[in-house]
Amino acid sequence: MYEALSWLPPRQREVMAWTLDGYRPQEIAQIMGMTPEAARKNPERGRTLLKQALLRPADGGGQ
Repeated sequence: MYEALSWLPPRQREVMAWTLDGYRPQEIAQIMGMTPEAARKNPERGRTLLKQALLRPADGGGQ
């Protein structure tokens, strides 16, 4: 899981880590100085990026 998180941009990685630790978007927003909406959207975008990376063929083919 930690290796997969390293594939994310830093801000998404940090929000995702807080989320995995059980923090709610409102708490993450306060800690990181962002809006609760941004704290909700970052993990959504991060999950999308992780899915794309995990589903991508290892040999780089399929383009």
